[in-house]
Amino acid sequence: MAKQFGVSDEALAGLNDPERFPFPPEEGVALRFADAMTDDPAGVSDELFAELRRHWSEPQIVEIACVIGLFNYFNRFNNALHMEITLTDPEVLLHRVRKAAEEHAGVSELCDRTAEILAQGRRYVLVGIYQRQGEMMVLRAYRGPAPPHSSFRLGEGNAAVAGRTGATPSELAVPVRDPSGIHGVIDVESDRPAGFGEEDRALVEAVAAILAPALAGPAA
Repeated sequence: MAKQFGVSDEALAGLNDPERFPFPPEEGVALRFADAMTDDPAGVSDELFAELRRHWSEPQIVEIACVIGLFNYFNRFNNALHMEITLTDPEVLLHRVRKAAEEHAGVSELCDRTAEILAQGRRYVLVGIYQRQGEMMVLRAYRGPAPPHSSFRLGEGNAAVAGRTGATPSELAVPVRDPSGIHGVIDVESDRPAGFGEEDRALVEAVAAILAPALAGPAA
């Protein structure tokens, strides 16, 4: 959601250590306020509140506290009922992949960013992106607990080349192709039984179309 409003990947990573990341002062103190409210609502110090007042008006502080409290409620509610995290809308993910294709000139960088986007946005336990080199499909990027096959011969991965689901209901492989032929494969796996529906297939096929021009060229 934050990325839809222009928050950078660097800023999101900085949330893990907001004291060291160069957030603007007003954002930094709001994040420390959020941490304090989440860890112990009674533990918001007078010093922290005084710093809040230097950057935010009283109505703004109330609004910030309401947002923090609301999301803490959502988290506790969902955790108590073991609710699954909502999957990111496919159009948002496609926007991110298109942006990555514009920003990353190298094939490896683009594939790595795309694998990250799919793994995070759709909770795929493994994402592998392969590029064709001669008669071989060579792994360019992956996200998952262990790397998949580093390469396979064109024709051996029938499911991947045909764009059909793999041997299990929780694997989906889609060819990266254009009118000139097949240039790669995107292979994704889910730990949920029958984890892929038509939305997932359409998403991965759309991602494959975005990657096709890059994978059609030489490895970089």
